[in-house]
Amino acid sequence: MKILELLRMMIEEKASDLYLKVGIPPAMRVNSDVRRLKGDPITEEDMIESSQILLTTYQLKMFENRPELDFAYNLDSGDRFRINLFRQQGHIGLVARHISDSDLSFASLHLPPVMQEMAALPRGLIVITGATGSGKSTTLAAMIHFMNKNLNRHIVTIEDPIEFIHVDDQCIINQREVGYDTNNFQDALRHVVRQSPDVILIGEMRDQETMLTAISAAETGHLVLTTLHTVDVFHSLDRIINYFPDHLKSQVRQELSLCLEGIVSMRLLRRADGAGRIPALEIMRSTPTIRKCLVENELWKMRELMQKGREAGMQTFNQALLDLFKQEVITFEEAMAASSNPDEFRLNSKGFFTGTDSIGLYEAGQTMNS
Repeated sequence: MKILELLRMMIEEKASDLYLKVGIPPAMRVNSDVRRLKGDPITEEDMIESSQILLTTYQLKMFENRPELDFAYNLDSGDRFRINLFRQQGHIGLVARHISDSDLSFASLHLPPVMQEMAALPRGLIVITGATGSGKSTTLAAMIHFMNKNLNRHIVTIEDPIEFIHVDDQCIINQREVGYDTNNFQDALRHVVRQSPDVILIGEMRDQETMLTAISAAETGHLVLTTLHTVDVFHSLDRIINYFPDHLKSQVRQELSLCLEGIVSMRLLRRADGAGRIPALEIMRSTPTIRKCLVENELWKMRELMQKGREAGMQTFNQALLDLFKQEVITFEEAMAASSNPDEFRLNSKGFFTGTDSIGLYEAGQTMNS
């Protein structure tokens, strides 16, 4: 089966991902499950033909000189895909992600009102985290979509590759793709503040230099949106701080306490009715107490503060899962599988809570804009 036929089949089957590996038939991910298609195994010739169909002459030369390549591809229908072409055990492999053109409103994506509040902030650093395929890119796109419909801003995105195409409405949006519009993230970030942006979207914080630039831009009055591949809020903060040597960690915590506005960690879960997936979000907002914990290196206190801080828009994964379970949106088994602390969730589902989980405990402080 030709690559374009497989991409069209993804749309028909409502698959999120396509996997091509030499020696086995194609496979697709539908509602979190990877399903192998019936048919002949993929050959090396099939992969070479697919790369020639999907890649431009320039991209083919790029792939010849390096072992992996990220790019976007549009079908004639307008459907867009993020594709990673790579080499494994001497063969070419491919993974394609369908970029849905569905409604990007927060409500349609089942994102809580606090996401709109964060998108409307004038400055600061917002980090969206989660595993691959958890909805990070779609959430960032929803935040840009909201700004574009409601605010007057200049937005510059630095992406690898560009996934969602935004058409200027209330905002001016310049989208720069690494490898085509700029050599790399570092070069783009060195020059981005001279492009007079109000909002800077960095596709991913990948190294110490990217993190330093993101923090610096947030400190100097920009709203910076970015992502990390981490499993929850605590590990996100730990990852950012531990990118730096010991003698700089105290300074980084101080800077984060001044500019960090929120961390949102995401997991996509199967809906109980079988109608696709729904996100569960762990959310930390930078209240005065959270900022104090950062400065004093008391990150271990943050989980309790998040549990108490629902009035400020905060919640832990277990609180999010419990809400979805009580609403019968997800099953008990799905919630248990997604929980970071399934024993605690089991007790919560039966109405038993620890002191920090008790209803009615909220953090008094209100969020502060840096």
